[in-house]
Amino acid sequence: MTTHIHIPKLNVGKREIDVFPYWLALLGAGLLFGLTGAFIVLRDGLQVTGLTNQVPWGLWISIDLTAISLGGSAFVFGVIVYLLRVKRMEVIGKLSVLLGFLGYSTAGMVLLFDLGQPLRFWHPIVFWQAHSLLWEVTMCVVLYLTVLMAELLPVVLEHSVFSEHPWLKKYPALGKAFDLLHKLSHWLHSIGPVLAIAGLTLSLLHQASLGATYSVLAGRGMWFDQSAPVQFVLSAMGGGIALLFFMGVIVFRVMRPGMVDDETLFDVARLAGGVTLLYIYLRMWDWAVANYYSFDTLVDMQTKALDSISPFSLTFWLGQILLPLVGASILLAAGRVRNFRLLMIAAVFPMLAALVTRWNYNFSGLIASITYDPFTPAIRLNSYAPTWVEFAVGTLVICYWLLMFSLAARFLPFQSEGHAHAKHK
Repeated sequence: MTTHIHIPKLNVGKREIDVFPYWLALLGAGLLFGLTGAFIVLRDGLQVTGLTNQVPWGLWISIDLTAISLGGSAFVFGVIVYLLRVKRMEVIGKLSVLLGFLGYSTAGMVLLFDLGQPLRFWHPIVFWQAHSLLWEVTMCVVLYLTVLMAELLPVVLEHSVFSEHPWLKKYPALGKAFDLLHKLSHWLHSIGPVLAIAGLTLSLLHQASLGATYSVLAGRGMWFDQSAPVQFVLSAMGGGIALLFFMGVIVFRVMRPGMVDDETLFDVARLAGGVTLLYIYLRMWDWAVANYYSFDTLVDMQTKALDSISPFSLTFWLGQILLPLVGASILLAAGRVRNFRLLMIAAVFPMLAALVTRWNYNFSGLIASITYDPFTPAIRLNSYAPTWVEFAVGTLVICYWLLMFSLAARFLPFQSEGHAHAKHK
């Protein structure tokens, strides 16, 4: 028994056109453009970018951090499915694993170019720097990506090609190899609670440490606060679950109608809305502490300096407060709204909050940095403009994400475990 997958068609006059091949061709063109930029970076180094010693992190690190945050649903639903045993969330949990893997593998691809010495990517694993926050983040990401691969393998092997393809009988060695893989996937499923605990631990550690990293940068000041680690965790949870709801509607309501009931999707939306509201509450208190209950005059100086060269305050109030507040309120009322188009639009805003949080944290302390003169501290303004090569590499990793998700949405069955076990008996 195979899962029926409905393929949306585009109606042009009396014709129904499958846009999937054209979509793949567009992504292929984006990949070729991105590979051109990637080749130039690997050949010439970071001198072809707009990065400098004053602003060493730019467009790539923003994509990296956003990709990691939008994969945040994986560790949340690992707990819901394997530890809390919420059976109706099982299929949704499989999609969250896919989104988590795509997010973290995308981040790994970005870092391959952003490090400047891509052939030394393995150094943190061998040469430990236990007092470094970034080393801890690196190790957690590597280990968590391994956990996600272990959780994703059973989802991929659900496809009938790995159990019913004629080649499996024609070539016995190939059949035995996939039999071993199926046994491995069943064993990995049996230790799901262990993987869920490992994923939760590793995710909380590195998401929080990413926020803590900005408290020790040379350009700290407005970002030197103890709530940054919690803000990074909550924004990743809210944005990641919102992305899961958005993609869940496409995968389970449009392409596989009936596989996941509407009430389950509404619960995912409500969870995204609730976590996002909690993030906004903490973010507002943090803003109040930094601007009204602090004697640090450098915060006001940095804010004015940033506003003079960028829409910093506008992105804060719109991208981190107002729009996420509206979106989260709609998602929290999903059971009463019951309009999936409106809910999908609302789900964009928690994702936007995760992106803007990381964008602002990344650039505020680097673009407007403190000179650290103990007698006459001042704000030094720096500049940064991404080159076309940076946009090309950004296009490469984004097209990779979209291509992998498109193929998974088109071909993976996302069966429940009971269905999968019955199939292999």
